[in-house]
Amino acid sequence: MDHPQNNFSPWRKYFPSYVGYGKSDNLYHKFKGIFRMFYSFEAKRKIGKLLDDFQPDIVHIHNIYHQISPSILPEIKKRKIPIVMTVHDYKLICPNYLLEANGYELTRLNWKSFIRNRSFKNSYLKSLLVVLEFYFHRYLNIYDKNIDVYLVPSQLAKIKLVAGGVPENKIILLPHFAIPKNYCTVSRVNIQRPYAFYFGQISRDKGVDKLINIFRALPDINLYLAGKIEDDFVLPKNTNVCYLGFLKTEELEKYLEHASCVVSTSRLPETFGLIALEALNFGKPFIGFSGRAFEEIVVNNHCGFICENEKEMMEKIKLICFDQGLRILFSRNALERSKDFSSTVYLQKLTEIFNQLIKSKNS
Repeated sequence: MDHPQNNFSPWRKYFPSYVGYGKSDNLYHKFKGIFRMFYSFEAKRKIGKLLDDFQPDIVHIHNIYHQISPSILPEIKKRKIPIVMTVHDYKLICPNYLLEANGYELTRLNWKSFIRNRSFKNSYLKSLLVVLEFYFHRYLNIYDKNIDVYLVPSQLAKIKLVAGGVPENKIILLPHFAIPKNYCTVSRVNIQRPYAFYFGQISRDKGVDKLINIFRALPDINLYLAGKIEDDFVLPKNTNVCYLGFLKTEELEKYLEHASCVVSTSRLPETFGLIALEALNFGKPFIGFSGRAFEEIVVNNHCGFICENEKEMMEKIKLICFDQGLRILFSRNALERSKDFSSTVYLQKLTEIFNQLIKSKNS
């Protein structure tokens, strides 16, 4: 959408106007955004203009939910253009994206309980709005009726989506990729004081509070946190926990290079777990919990550790930080494992999917 922080784009005339839902947004932008959550005639009109001018062979969408809205989908489909959607979360089957609320996984939506427990942004009103939006789009069947293929990055995500009602015959498994770095810094960097690194959303949903508690019992190892603080999460004062703020890519890579390992205590049923792949791509052992998509990326006891509980995670963090030989071995294994998530292979598979859909359309 149009936004004051956007880089210049020759396509700007096709962007829907700005809406916002944050604290800094005024009432007009919020009110306008509420309507766009459900349907947007402006977005529909502008995507129509873009399609007429550009005439694409295929449309590939990502997260269109609130700032654009699925109102664009029928406009694409009436031109008989195939639509592919890469699924990054569980919004299609759960109003709060996460498939989890208040520490419990939402296997089936109980809308009364969802609103009563303020399961979206800790707000009754916002929870009500996303439930109404969810059922409105379900009533229209606006996603399944228009989307030809859902690309999902993990087997776990596929299982969850099918259980939530997404047609299995429309789902194709395509894991995310990493651009290889082709070096292993841990074997040549002298780490004076070892540190574990976490980057991403800083919130209770991601288990950051539990991660900090683990490091209370590890005074000889630092924990560096990088990312945006969500939902008014308050960072406790720990002498060995350092919050770095939201880092640009170059800064993030610098901390990754010198870390002993990358850690995550998230127990969300995430669609992939990109933090694990980023770790392996930098030759860093990754430590996370079992039952997540991490297990489809990290080979346990080979390039990282998949733990059952916080006690085990604490032991593995100590082991990897103080055993340099093991850390070097795991680092080399991590670089090898990251090659299984090649950008070349990803592009080849994606192109095959596109070509097959175009061929089917033409025939």
